[in-house]
Amino acid sequence: MRYSALMMCLTVAFTFAAEPSHKAATPEPAHKTEKPAAETVAPSHDAPPETIPVPHSAPVGKYGIPSPGASHRSNSNSHAAKKHSAPSAHAPAAAHGGRHGAPHAGGHWGYEDGSTGPNSWGSMSPSFALCAEGKEQSPINITTSYAQEMEKIKFNYGMTRIIAVNNGHTIQLNIDPGSYIEALGSKYQLLQFHFHTPSEEAIGGIRYPMVAHLVHKSEEGKLAVVAALIQQGAQDNPLIEALWDKMPDEHNESRTFDKLTYSPAALLPLDQSFYTFMGSLTTPPCSEGVRWLVMKNPLSISAKQIARFRKLFPMNARPIQSINARNVMEGM
Repeated sequence: MRYSALMMCLTVAFTFAAEPSHKAATPEPAHKTEKPAAETVAPSHDAPPETIPVPHSAPVGKYGIPSPGASHRSNSNSHAAKKHSAPSAHAPAAAHGGRHGAPHAGGHWGYEDGSTGPNSWGSMSPSFALCAEGKEQSPINITTSYAQEMEKIKFNYGMTRIIAVNNGHTIQLNIDPGSYIEALGSKYQLLQFHFHTPSEEAIGGIRYPMVAHLVHKSEEGKLAVVAALIQQGAQDNPLIEALWDKMPDEHNESRTFDKLTYSPAALLPLDQSFYTFMGSLTTPPCSEGVRWLVMKNPLSISAKQIARFRKLFPMNARPIQSINARNVMEGM
């Protein structure tokens, strides 16, 4: 009897030992962390825009722009913010003094990394301090804007003689007095225009192949810059073709268009909708208090015309600056 009981106990014990556990070692799911996708654009069939990194130093709101509830809560005319991803590839489309101003100040600063590059501008001269310390520096990456009722810019650009100047940083075109704009309640005389590659301004993280900056000044001495973004297209732009024919190849060289006159209006897109914000000159001394008017729609020039400029200036664009607490407005 004792032998039978002992055998029964051993049988039960072996049965439990051989039974698989119901607590299977199933691995816990990993916590997947995804980096936000970079803001890009579907490449144009004409010319692929360039993607830039978005600044991460903005202290107020996303990308440094206050949310509507924070900065516009008391403004009855405020409107919801509009986010800007990469623009559609088919969106509609100084060393010279005097009255022409000096957006390209003298000195040996440049665009390449090193002791004279953009990251060193602020330490090159006390007069360049704002390049490092300023809080409203240009250019910026436009990622969010606020709709507001604004009159369209009134462009009054007449025919003018042009002096083309290679100032070592860009090709600057000085013009005769008489052309002006009316914008946001002020009148600004056009002084000169010049070019950068790629575009200094970005929209949704995209810089276009080039930009034309048309520099204006009011009677009160305030500056306003119209930024006309340039994309690559199939056709030559007639004004660019005429200007490039006499492009000065040597630094500090100038050429005069003696008998021919042209209108800078040929650099403007048909749809003249715009973004606006307060910023600075994009070259030393990086002075602030500049009203920026960025055309939302690019104009087109040919690949040959872009290549002609880049032959002299392969890259002459300042890096994107933090937007900080500024708002970008656009007309409704």
